Amino acid sequence: MTDKEQIISLLNELATPKKMGSFFVNNATSDFLFIRPSGNPISAKGFEEMMNSGDVVQEKAEITKIHRFEFLSKDVVMCIFTLGSKFIYKGNPNDDLPTVTSVFKKVGDIWKIHWIQRSSGESDLSLWD
Repeated sequence: MTDKEQIISLLNELATPKKMGSFFVNNATSDFLFIRPSGNPISAKGFEEMMNSGDVVQEKAEITKIHRFEFLSKDVVMCIFTLGSKFIYKGNPNDDLPTVTSVFKKVGDIWKIHWIQRSSGESDLSLWD
């Protein structure tokens, strides 16, 4: 598998509702942060705890479109994509389409997610054309 194929495979795993809670714990660098739409950062472990708390019930997730995929060096990739996500948060249904910026780093021979920042859930896909 090429480096790009490995990273896209990781993205598709991220978008698997049953794996989403543990994804970052299993696939992130030790200094990983997820910047939520509120601007508040959360660690891989914190994200896993949030997803397992019962406050979030993930129904559907999918990589809708990859907008940018750029090797910044041989060991660092930036990927910007739209994530279709349907979930219930504390009883409130959400059907979001956020833009997500992610940075991957190669640790040894393994690609790991280093950074992810999610916009609000109302992306306009036509702006990417």
